[in-house]
Order: sequence, then structure tokens, then C-alpha cells
Amino acid sequence: AGFILWMRGRGILVDPPAHSAHYLRRNGISSRKITHVILTHCHADHDAGTFQKILLEQRVTVLTTRTIMAAFVRKYALISEMNYDFLQRLFCFHSVKIGEPVHFQGGSIKFFYSLHALPCIGFRAELAGKSIV
Repeated sequence: AGFILWMRGRGILVDPPAHSAHYLRRNGISSRKITHVILTHCHADHDAGTFQKILLEQRVTVLTTRTIMAAFVRKYALISEMNYDFLQRLFCFHSVKIGEPVHFQGGSIKFFYSLHALPCIGFRAELAGKSIV
């Protein structure tokens, strides 16, 4: 799991795996160009890199639903023994609404529910007449 969605020179990490920050640095990709993360669900192979990016860089913007964010913060507050409120202050949360576009670098991202054993979202990103689902 994990990839970068590039839009006009800025990236969004999608479900970054553990140690993705190290991988990006090693490959010359500046963390300043990747300011957002899309979190689709709370399995370790999809959310561990998000937690690491928050700890390393803070002020990251996480795009997900309120339900998925609540599960993420609860999980990592317990694992890290950090206070729930303290952990929430380390990043910016952008609550996405199903079917409503989020605008980023001149493009748009629309989220939808995806079938999984726990709350999960997918998305369709569009920019300049091109799209990816």
C-alpha cells in the first residue's frame, strides 16, 4: 500500500506505509512538497506511515472521514501512550464528506465509501481532464 498523488508539483501521500518518510528522503523527494495525507482506513499497513509523518513533521494535513480519524487517533493515542488531545494538536485534520469534492492544486478529489471489514474510503482524483480512481 501507499503511493503519492501528484498535482501540479505538490504531493498527497495515500496510505503511506511505515518508514515512507525515510524512503522519500533517500530518493530525493522533499517532504515540503508533500503536505497532505489521505487515510483510507486504519490498518497498520495503511496508517503507520501517517503516524510517523505526523511525528516527524507535524503540521501535516490528513484527509479522511470523521469516523476514520476518530479510530486513528484512538489507536495511536493508546499505542504511543500520548494524550488523545495532544496527539490531535500535532496535525491538521480535513474532514472529507462523501461525494463532495476537496480542491487541491487546481484539481479535485471526491471520496466514496469502499467495501471493507472496517470503515474505509476510496477516491477519484481529477486534474486537467485526467483522472484516477
